Amino acid sequence: MSTIRLWDGQSVPELLVLDALDLNLFINRLNQRNANDALFGGQVLAQALAAASATVEDRLVHSLHGYFLRAGAADRPVIYQVDRTRDGGRFSTRRVVAIQKGEPIFHMELGFHAAEEGFEHQRELPERVPAPETLLDLPALAEAMADRLPEFLRRRWADRGRPVEIRPVDPEHFLDGRGREPRRRFWLRLPSGAAEPSQAGQRALLTYVSDFWLAGTAALPHVGPVPGLFLASLDHAMWFHRDVRVDDWLFFETVSPAAQAGRGLALGFVHDLAGRLVATMVQEALIRPRRPAAS
Repeated sequence: MSTIRLWDGQSVPELLVLDALDLNLFINRLNQRNANDALFGGQVLAQALAAASATVEDRLVHSLHGYFLRAGAADRPVIYQVDRTRDGGRFSTRRVVAIQKGEPIFHMELGFHAAEEGFEHQRELPERVPAPETLLDLPALAEAMADRLPEFLRRRWADRGRPVEIRPVDPEHFLDGRGREPRRRFWLRLPSGAAEPSQAGQRALLTYVSDFWLAGTAALPHVGPVPGLFLASLDHAMWFHRDVRVDDWLFFETVSPAAQAGRGLALGFVHDLAGRLVATMVQEALIRPRRPAAS
């Protein structure tokens, strides 16, 4: 099989469906193309988690660490090969390699844990965070800020066909981060996630949306709202602290502790409406000014 259908951008649970080719071997049905005309990283992350989860019973993912090795081709299917590294009394470990044209494009290590009681503490939800219903979504902001948005960004924000609904707390930080702390705060929900009944599936959906608005935080102090930035994910890690529903509003706060040598690091915290910290994520990305086209 050398071709694959492109996803229509509607149901994310449908995007994450895999078919079993053999024991520990899976293939995807749909691809999502990103702004660089390659596979969207969130798709590969989430599909790799879905493949690993299909080999585990009675325990949920608690952490994952993935490395992007090559840009994925959006016109070819992805094969996910799972290595059942270990199954212990309460923990399981898996390794997943995503393959196209016989070459690995991504690999991921994952840990799964059977539920148990233990000590608890968490980072608290920041004070005075506005409720999502008091904020404008991106299409409404595209209209309200039309005179300050570059045309390419206005069109992108105005698109109501996005699978993810995002309501920024600080819209100006999404417009121009120069001279500001590298931080983004926003509420996010995935309406199509209501169709996913399992917690394993919900965690895969959270993994998918974790690739939105994360790595770009590291570029905020350095570039304005111009299409002059090349950004590509290098690696991505997540820790899952509590059960989550992605079709309910989730609060994301992302910060960037460092950028150097063409790379930027971003750290993200995810809270639910009750204020519970449900996940922590870290991503490093290649960040470069786009080279002008050769004349």
